[in-house]
Amino acid sequence: MKNLYKRALVTGTAGILLAGGVGLATASPAAAEGNVLRCNTWIDNDTAYGECYNPGTQTHAFSVRAICGWSVDGYSNWMYVPPGGTSSTGVGCDGPLTTGVGGVAIEYGG
Repeated sequence: MKNLYKRALVTGTAGILLAGGVGLATASPAAAEGNVLRCNTWIDNDTAYGECYNPGTQTHAFSVRAICGWSVDGYSNWMYVPPGGTSSTGVGCDGPLTTGVGGVAIEYGG
């Protein structure tokens, strides 16, 4: 009986490891390539802008974050940049406590 229990335990562990390996094999190609976007940011008329070029082989995404001081930071929609393409977007600050755009950050992923 102990032998049968040990075999079941080993078989169950192998099944869990195999299932975990399958999850790793299905990772997206864009994640394997890593972030390759080349981005520029600027502020104009109290709006934070970002523009990114994708020299890679997979589509990548970015979002612009307006750093808004006392107010909640603003976030743009996710922009998807195809290989060899360029995309840009902008976002401002809202709310009664805003002191305007104090900085710009690019967030990658999406």
